[in-house]
Amino acid sequence: MRKGRIFVTKAKTLDMTTGPFLKKILLFAVPIIISGLLQLLFNAADTVIVGKFSADGDFAVSAVGSTASLINALVALAMGLGNGSGVVVAQNVGAKNSEAVKKTVHTSMLLSVILGVAIGAVGFFCASPLLRLMNAPDEVIGLAALYVKIYFLGLPVQLIYNFGSAILRSIGDTTRPLIFLGIAGVLNVGLNILFVVGFNMSVAGVALATVISQTVSAALVVIYMKKQNNDCRLYIKDLKIHTKSLTQTLYIGIPAGLQGMIFSVSNTILQATINTFGPLAMAGSAAATSVANFIFIPMNSIHHASTSFIGQNTGAKKIEQIKKLIFMLNGIAMAMGVVLTIPIVIYGKFFLGIFTSTEEAIIYGYTHLVVLCVPYFICGAMDVTVGCIRGMGTSLAPMLVSIFGVCGFRFLWIWVIFPFIKGMVENSYQQYFFLFLSYFISWAITLTLQVIICIKTYKKLKLKYT
Repeated sequence: MRKGRIFVTKAKTLDMTTGPFLKKILLFAVPIIISGLLQLLFNAADTVIVGKFSADGDFAVSAVGSTASLINALVALAMGLGNGSGVVVAQNVGAKNSEAVKKTVHTSMLLSVILGVAIGAVGFFCASPLLRLMNAPDEVIGLAALYVKIYFLGLPVQLIYNFGSAILRSIGDTTRPLIFLGIAGVLNVGLNILFVVGFNMSVAGVALATVISQTVSAALVVIYMKKQNNDCRLYIKDLKIHTKSLTQTLYIGIPAGLQGMIFSVSNTILQATINTFGPLAMAGSAAATSVANFIFIPMNSIHHASTSFIGQNTGAKKIEQIKKLIFMLNGIAMAMGVVLTIPIVIYGKFFLGIFTSTEEAIIYGYTHLVVLCVPYFICGAMDVTVGCIRGMGTSLAPMLVSIFGVCGFRFLWIWVIFPFIKGMVENSYQQYFFLFLSYFISWAITLTLQVIICIKTYKKLKLKYT
């Protein structure tokens, strides 16, 4: 292979406005699926290494797992803005507006650095108070706070990679982010072994390995974007906030980011309730989340496809194709959810045993896994529908629906309904089951409302362009 070949581009984008759509959706989605699965495998390796080889054992696993909702809540706002920039790029690509694409690219990459520094500072300095707000047990809060602080030191480079990847996805390039993730992931696993097994650094080693590997992936995506010869080529000297591009990005991105943030806050509150069941329930929940993600990642790849495909067709004003794509994208996501759930449920305890050897943690984890995964296809359809709505240029309505349908209902469940159920059920495993039942009900409510919004948005767009 010629030196630097992975950075060479032929300046071609994926035309998402013409068929065959099924083939193009799969070509778009497969690298994202592989990227996601690789990331899960790398994360799973992190959990296995810290759980099996760290002196802190299950407490280290619990510490890392208990930080997920907090980290996601703070990162989600910035990630929503990144997705917003991807939608704007996709729409301008579809409209063949070259100058707007260039301005959005440079605005977005500079924005990623600004957000990374600002949100990273909040996460670093507020780690311990926020973890206590989540009812993190005293046994793990020290380890959890250490992990969060190191993680957020690397947030700027993480956002550079994620914003860059969102831009590349919007023009149909999902392969290079896969390659860069693979390189960084292998490095991450190697550094985990070195820091945790070799240097006995426990959660600090895992966090440090994550930051270093994310720095590598960010560097690779920047180098690649600098070497492109299409409208997404990055010139460091041209990094600038363009008002119109920023406004368009914020119009889509802020509601998307707030939705993701509030979504994560609801998970944070749920995590706080999980924490009251003790460290073993926390370990089981962390393991179950890792296993369930092997279903979520493929469905989520179709969510990413929906924003790009619908975005390009919206820019190209191809209304009838938008309708066709909405049905096709939802069908693919739901089929993935149903098919992938079967082996996960059947062999769930075996998969959980990879992460923890404690029987009680496995029982908690399997309870979590079953109640989450069986209706997971509903979550897939919900996310894809939201992606379609945003691709059509509407972002505020799906945010409000998600706040009501997901977050509002989960708050009601956790603070009002669940305490009532808990008082009637003595078995802790049954209590745990009823806690996670809120996922299924909130997904069903939200999907119904999002479908209504999607239909109205499509009709409005059709009226505008015909």
